[in-house]
This record gives sequence, C-alpha cells and structure tokens, in this order.
Amino acid sequence: MPFMLQGVIFDHDGTLVDSERKHYQLWVTLLAEHDIDFPETEYKAHLAGVPTHFNAEYLVAHYPLPMSAKALFAQRERLTQEAFGKHPCPLIPGARELVEWVAGKSLKMAIATGAAPLEVQPTLSHYDFGRYFPIVATRDDVINAKPAPDVYLHALKHMGIGADTGIAIEDSPTGLRSALAAGLPCIVVQNEYSRGLDFSGATVVLDSMQEAQEWLAQRYSL
Repeated sequence: MPFMLQGVIFDHDGTLVDSERKHYQLWVTLLAEHDIDFPETEYKAHLAGVPTHFNAEYLVAHYPLPMSAKALFAQRERLTQEAFGKHPCPLIPGARELVEWVAGKSLKMAIATGAAPLEVQPTLSHYDFGRYFPIVATRDDVINAKPAPDVYLHALKHMGIGADTGIAIEDSPTGLRSALAAGLPCIVVQNEYSRGLDFSGATVVLDSMQEAQEWLAQRYSL
C-alpha cells in the first residue's frame, strides 16, 4: 500500500513552465559573442535542468572562453534578469490543470527550484499561482543547489511534512537526484529537452502532466 500523501512539491523550470528553450537561447547569444556555436543537442545532453552556475563551469571547461566560470555566470545572470525578470514563460501543457487539481485535494504544495526568485515570480503573479504555492524554495534559500537535496529539505521543513508523506514532480535527472537525496519519491514528466535521459530511481517516468494527474489519482486513491 502506498503511504498517505500529504504534499506535492513541484520543480519550476521544465516542469511548471516551458523555459528550457529560452535558457538555451541565452547561452547561444552569450557564446556567439565569443564566436562559439553551441549546439542544442549538447545543451540537452549536459545542461538542461542543471543550475546555471554548473552550466558555466561546464562551458568554461569545454570551450575556449577568455574568462572564469564565475565571470561567465555573472554575464549570464544579467541576461537572465532581462529575459526572465519581467515576462513569464509559457506553462507546460497540463500544468495549470494539475496544480488546480492537487490544490482541490487539499494537499500541501510547494515549489522547489534551482532558479532565482526573480525567475519564479512572473509565474506566480501572471498565472496567479501564488495562491497555490505559499512555499517557494529557490537557490537563494539554500547553500547547495540541485542535485543537492537542500531546496527539497527546505520546502519539506516549511510544509511541515516528512519526505515519507510527500512526492516531487521533476523533469530532469538533476532534479530527480535532488528529490531522491531528500528522501522523496519522484514523478518525472519528460519534456523535449529531457526525454531519453537517465531517470534511474524515479518512481515513474511519464510523458505529460495529464498522465501525472492520472497516476497520482490512481496511486493514492485521490
């Protein structure tokens, strides 16, 4: 028998909002300034769903960039503020329906993300998600970003529940490892940037938010 579900924790980028293409294009823009062509296939394989500072470390290690990872990260942060700080990314298909359905089941809800608060705020305000997510754990709330468990542990603490009564919804191997490290079971909903990657340890790997809703309803008799 599955445990009694008390709370659901959603990742943000790639799970609630379709942001990976925008993230990829920012790297393309930045690397083009150094005459570097950055293929989307490489982004999908190594950088999608990975915190930005790890992206910067990877790129400095693999490309002839005349700067440190810290300096590259700082440049990227400026672009991120311009691109994400004012306008929301499109919702993942079925995300609103799943969020509203979970809320309707009187389950506790939170967001746990490797993103900065400024990237999440447009989602909360534009789509009126703030009323569903009283707890938003971002990279600014913790010392270690995903795949460390910190953001999930932070969310669980403020939700007042244990990992054994919650579940995470993720889209990337990095996020999955973070949830598992926090002791959470994890649903993976693949998207075009993560499909086919290694999701070992996931409770279930699905292809849509609609499937996630159906799975939760059946698994926990909701």
